[in-house]
Order: sequence, then C-alpha cells, then structure tokens
Amino acid sequence: MPPERSAPGRNLAVDLVKLALAMMVVGIHADPFDGLGRMVHLLTAEGLFRLGVPVFLIFSGYYLHDAVLAGRGRSWLWRVLRLYAVWMALYLPVYWPLLPGFTPGEAMRFFVFGYWHLWYLAGLFMAGAVLVPLTGQSTRRLLVLAGASFGLGLLLSWGLMLGLFTAPGAFQDPLHLNRNPLVLSLPCLIAGFVIRREGLAERLSPKTVRIAAVAGVLLLCGETLALGLLPRGLPHDLMASLALAAPALALAALQSPRRHASRALSDQSGGIYFLHVAFVALAFRYTDLPSPVVWLWAVCGSAALAFVLSRTGLARYLF
Repeated sequence: MPPERSAPGRNLAVDLVKLALAMMVVGIHADPFDGLGRMVHLLTAEGLFRLGVPVFLIFSGYYLHDAVLAGRGRSWLWRVLRLYAVWMALYLPVYWPLLPGFTPGEAMRFFVFGYWHLWYLAGLFMAGAVLVPLTGQSTRRLLVLAGASFGLGLLLSWGLMLGLFTAPGAFQDPLHLNRNPLVLSLPCLIAGFVIRREGLAERLSPKTVRIAAVAGVLLLCGETLALGLLPRGLPHDLMASLALAAPALALAALQSPRRHASRALSDQSGGIYFLHVAFVALAFRYTDLPSPVVWLWAVCGSAALAFVLSRTGLARYLF
C-alpha cells in the first residue's frame, strides 16, 4: 500500500490494523468460514471484511495530505500509477488465459480498471487525480463532494439490490456501479485527507472515537444482514454504516501513541494484499481445496513471499 515510506516513528497500531485488514481482504476472495452458514458469511465475507478497502483508502488519504503539503502530490500519483503498471505486468501470467475471450471494449476496461484486486490501485490513482487538484478547496466543499459521491454509490447499490434496475453492460467486473473510483475510492480518500487536514486524530476524544468505532461495526453487522434479505444479491462493497465504521476505526488506530521503526508489518500487509490473489486464483483453478484451506494457503504463502521480498529490498518498490 502506498501511504508512507519512512520507517522511523511508524504508528504500530496503523501497521497492525493494515495487517489484519489485508487478511480480511483475502477472506473476501477465499472465505475462511465457508460452510458455517449464510449468516456467518454475511457477517464476515460480506460484512466485517468489507472494512478492508475503505480503511486502506482512508489511510492513503491521510498520508496524501502530507505529500500535497510538501508539494509532492503529483509524485504520489505517479507512484500509485507505477505500482499499478508493475502489478498488472506481474499478474499477466495469471490472467493471460482470460484475454482471448475479451472483446476490444472488455479488454480496454480490464486494463484500465485492473485485474481482480488491482482495481484498488486503479481506483486510488483515479480518485487521487480528482482530489489532488482540489486540495485547495475548503474542507466543507471536499466533504460535500465526498458525501455526494458516496450517496450516489448507496443509491446505485440499493437500486440494484431492490431490483429497480440492472447495471448496463459496461458496468461489469472490474468496473461496478457500486464499487468504482467515484463512489468508493474518492469519498474514502477525501475522508482520510480531511482527518489529517483538520487534525481530527488529535482533536477528538479517544473515548468518543472508540464508541463510534464500536457503534459503526455493530451497525455494519446489522446492515449486512438486512441487505442479505433484499431480492437481488450483490457484494456488500458499499454500505451506509461504512461512513461511520471505517473513519472511526482509522481514527482509533491513528490515535495510538505506540511507535516502532520497522517496516516489517507494513511490508507484510502490502505483500498479503497484492500477492494473495496469485495463490487464490491458482488454487481455485487447479485444485479442489476448500475455501478455508485456500485462505490459509494464500495468507501464509503471500506472507512468506513478502518476507523474502522485504529481505531482498524489493518490497519498497512493490508495496
């Protein structure tokens, strides 16, 4: 993940949260609780695990603020774009079998918005490209933009799940109506940017933040169960409760006074996030291993490979 690169004075809680979130993202792609029933699936893979990407994006927006303040906003954008290009190239052997079946339009959409989990980097770059030129705007205007884009995403999600309309053909994987740079990446990136600009981690009471985080998680659990009752199924990437749960969890981590100097945890979280799909895709493609075993294989395999990359010094160019 591309929030920050300096080792001294790293926030230990942020790095631990990122590591936990990375393993939760793996759980979206290979459910470790598969077979325990629909309610468990809704609460985990379609519920709590959906906090992963929004909180990652909030952390990215938080550290983007300092880059912009130092006049490095464009450099930040180019680094995200380079990461995207590198990972799309590295995953080429995995997604190569898919390419012959694409029409030219599908191929263009695929390479612009990314293979599987790499949509995160594509969305981060596009959201950043919108936000960086707007960083001179007031916090109020930025929050209005974030609320409008997030609200639009919610309306699209609810409309799809209620069966009020269907998504046009262009809005298929990896570009979804309810999970794209406009309705998910941009509002979360703005949230992190505003948290840093307004010093909310320092201004808000830790007790208030913890209460908000618990309330947000409880609301998320209730919302994901409610969405499971709607006529049409849809991945729960965008839920109203994320507007409270994700910023509150990010703030709780950012308020921690614990610091450490090692990049090991951050490299592990980045490694697990970016590498796990190779393990998941190959396992599902060539074996009949159950989903919980695939999850364990993907987490352990990507963590081990991330450790090797960290020791060789390559991690700083990939994560």
